[in-house]
Amino acid sequence: MKSILFSELDSDFLVQGLGMHKEEQGFFTGKIGRHETELTSSPDTLKDIEEAQVIYIGKAEPGPYREGDILMAGSDDLLDRAFRALDEMEQRGVVVGLSTEPDSYPMTLKREDLNQFTIVWKDRKTPYLCLFMGEPVNLEGQAKLVTIVRKVLND
Repeated sequence: MKSILFSELDSDFLVQGLGMHKEEQGFFTGKIGRHETELTSSPDTLKDIEEAQVIYIGKAEPGPYREGDILMAGSDDLLDRAFRALDEMEQRGVVVGLSTEPDSYPMTLKREDLNQFTIVWKDRKTPYLCLFMGEPVNLEGQAKLVTIVRKVLND
């Protein structure tokens, strides 16, 4: 299955950490595990995804979580893979809601724009995983994100 990787952060660390290369069309691509992976910087490409899984990497505003926590939202299978990766890394992960509407999640990031995408992905049964780190995301944080993405896609 094809994977679409989107990052709100500077994507250089993903290109290097995942061994991606630039295609003639100008976007970065690579093979991670058995997944062809394409890196995009345009949120417009996330609207009409079919036959692919989405991994979204973003920044989190300061909130009621510990520094260094990985905040996540996603479909069950990819969340399970992410938690396995976090367990191996001895890293704490927290599942969060993305909407301002009341839900069962104890923490919410209030990302209505992204929440609208996730609703469409759920309806289409598109697997997705959103990973967030509190700002500023330092080199150690970038390395953690690369490791999680690699482990999720290799699983």
